[in-house]
Amino acid sequence: MAPTDVEYLSSLRSVRERCFRVQEVAARNQLQHFDIDQSKFGDMVQIVLSLMKRDFDDTSEIPPHGRWRHFDVGGRPRIRNLINSWSSLGEDAMEQTRRILDLFVVACLLDIETDYTWSYREQLTGRILKRNEGVAVACLEMFTAGHFSSDPSKPHRVDSEALIRFSLETLAQGLQVDVSHNLLVVLQDRVDLLRHLGQVLQNRQDYFGTDVARPGNLMDYLLAHPTTINTKKGPLIHLETLWPVVQEMGEVWTMKSSSASSITSNDSNSMKGATRELGDVWPCKTLQTATGSNEHDHFVSFHRLSQWLVYSLIEPMEKLLGATIEGTEQLTVLPEYRNGGLLIDTGFLTLKQPDLERGLENYRKNALLPGQPKVEIAPMFEMSDSVVVEWRALTVAYLDIVADRVRETLGLNRKKLTLSQLIQGGTWSAGRELAEISRPNTQEPPIVIKMDRRVIY
Repeated sequence: MAPTDVEYLSSLRSVRERCFRVQEVAARNQLQHFDIDQSKFGDMVQIVLSLMKRDFDDTSEIPPHGRWRHFDVGGRPRIRNLINSWSSLGEDAMEQTRRILDLFVVACLLDIETDYTWSYREQLTGRILKRNEGVAVACLEMFTAGHFSSDPSKPHRVDSEALIRFSLETLAQGLQVDVSHNLLVVLQDRVDLLRHLGQVLQNRQDYFGTDVARPGNLMDYLLAHPTTINTKKGPLIHLETLWPVVQEMGEVWTMKSSSASSITSNDSNSMKGATRELGDVWPCKTLQTATGSNEHDHFVSFHRLSQWLVYSLIEPMEKLLGATIEGTEQLTVLPEYRNGGLLIDTGFLTLKQPDLERGLENYRKNALLPGQPKVEIAPMFEMSDSVVVEWRALTVAYLDIVADRVRETLGLNRKKLTLSQLIQGGTWSAGRELAEISRPNTQEPPIVIKMDRRVIY
C-alpha cells in the first residue's frame, strides 16, 4: 500500500467517509451480512429522544461522552474531589491537568469488557461496582495508591518506569480478580498494553517529556505546538495535533504483533486485533463486492480506541485549562457493542440466516472451552470477521443519521447538541438498557466479539 493510502486510512476523517460508503451499499439493499428494516429507524430515534428527556430536564445538562462519566458512578464526584484535594495542596491547574490525563490514559487502556460475573468492591465506600464503572474506580484506587508511579513521594502520577515494570499480579490484585468467580478475559493483554505505553513514553520524548516521561506531559507538547493559539479564554488546540499522540499510546500496540501476512489479506482468520500498518482498519467484503475496488479501496477505518482516548482527554483539558479543541466534529460514534447493539435490538438490523447460523455455531464451539460463557447464546464472531466489520461501519453511519434526526426533532444545531452528548445521553445509554432488557442474565451485546490476543474492543 502506498504511503498516501496508509496516511489516509490512519486518519480520523477516513472513519466517517469509509463507513458511509458501507451505508450507501445498505441503501441499495446490497449488504453481505445484514438485512435492514427501514420502518424501525424511527424507533431508534424515539428511544434516544425518550431517554434524553427522561434523564435530563434540558439537553444542555447532558455531559460529554468520556471516561470521566464512569468515575462518577453512583453520583459520587470522585474526579472533582481528587482535583479539589490537589488544589488545597497548592498544585496549579497545569499539574492537575497532567495528573488527570495520566489517570485517564491508563483508565482508557484498561477499559476492559468484563463478563457479568465480575465485580469490584470500592475500598473507600464498600460499594459493589460492575463493568466499565467498576474498572474505572479500580483504576482510580490503583492510581491514588501509587501503583503507576515509580516515586513513592509522588504517588499521584503515571510514569514510564512504573509502567514498564507493571506486573500481572499487580493488575489482578488491583482489579480484585478471583479466578474462581471473578475472572477477567485477556488480562495479560492489558499488562502488555501498559508496558508498551511505558516504552512509548520513553521513546517519544517529544510528546511525553525528557526528565519523567508521563502521559500527562502531552499537555506541554500540545501547548508548545506551533499550531496552538493562546486566547483570552484559553489555548486553541487542533485535534490533528493530538491525533498521532493518542494513536501511539494504544492503537499502535494492537498492530505490532498482527499475524496478517499483509494488509491486503482477506483471510479473516489471519488477523486478530488489528491490521498491520493500519491498526483498527479492516477489509470490508461489502465494499469489495459492491465497487470492484482495488487492494485498498475496500478497507474501512474505525480507530475506536484512539477516538475513546480523544473523547476522554479533551474534557479535562477544557474544564481545567479552558482549552478549546478545534476539529472535534470529525469524531464519530464509537463502533462498539452498546452503540451497535441499538441497531440490532431495535430490529433495524438483522443478521442474514447463514451468518446467524454460523455465529451461533461459533458460540457453541467456544462454550466448550474452559471458562467461556455458556449463558444466553448469541452469535459470536472474531473481531476481524466481515460480519463485525459491516456491523461496526453501519453503527457509525446510521447513528450519525440518527443524531441528525434527533437534532432536527429538537430544533437544535450541532453546537447546541454535540455528537458527544448524543452518545452519552442517547445512543450509548439506549444500547446498554436494551441489552439489559433483551439479555437480562448477562447483559451481553446481541453479537458477541470473541476475546483474543490483542483484541481491544
